[in-house]
Amino acid sequence: MEAMVQQFTLFILYFFAYSFIGWVWETLFEGIKEHRWVNTGFLNGPWQPLYGFAIIGVLLLIQPVQDNWLAIYLIAVVYITVLEYVTSWGMEKLFHARWWDYSSIPGNIHGRVALPISLFWGIGGILLVKFVQPVIAGWVSHTASDYGVFAAILLIAAFMFDFGFTLANMPAFRAATKKLDDAVQAAKAKADDWQNQVETDALPKMNYVQRRLLNNFSSMKLTGRQNSVTELRRVLAQNRSIKK
Repeated sequence: MEAMVQQFTLFILYFFAYSFIGWVWETLFEGIKEHRWVNTGFLNGPWQPLYGFAIIGVLLLIQPVQDNWLAIYLIAVVYITVLEYVTSWGMEKLFHARWWDYSSIPGNIHGRVALPISLFWGIGGILLVKFVQPVIAGWVSHTASDYGVFAAILLIAAFMFDFGFTLANMPAFRAATKKLDDAVQAAKAKADDWQNQVETDALPKMNYVQRRLLNNFSSMKLTGRQNSVTELRRVLAQNRSIKK
């Protein structure tokens, strides 16, 4: 029983370690691309759960073929691509928004996954398994031997609070983006110079979580909205209706 608890604790810590690494990678990538600070996580904390689930899954699946680089590559490509597609589909169904969109990338499937991205996942999988995982495993083993269970419980509690807090904001986020979309459509119907004709009173007020969700996903698409996210961001910025 104790061995099972230790093994479970290790994988929990691996999950959060790789979720953090994924968050750092995407934040740096988007920040450099957009020349500003961008917290790319769906949640508020410094974690990208997709990366955690992706690498944990790869680590489990490659156990019989750990010395076969080609097998590791193919497993990473197939598994993470399927995971990314299912995650994109599930989040769109739950939250009525597509948080990333690969429609402009060749070889994409419904904009949810794309061949170049999948091939990159394979390379990333090899690098993580062969070079990063030994370092992470050493650090996690040392941490787990001292206060691993406590750290795992603390991280899970913080993660669940963050997830619940973000989830609670989603109905208001959908309502705010609908109100914003309606205001933009009304202005477009009245004037060619519609961006300066949007009535400030018709625009929604957004809290920090809602602002972050709207501003930090460069390829987000909102289901059922007639205007692009880029247009909605621009109108909000010009009218200064977002709380500073």
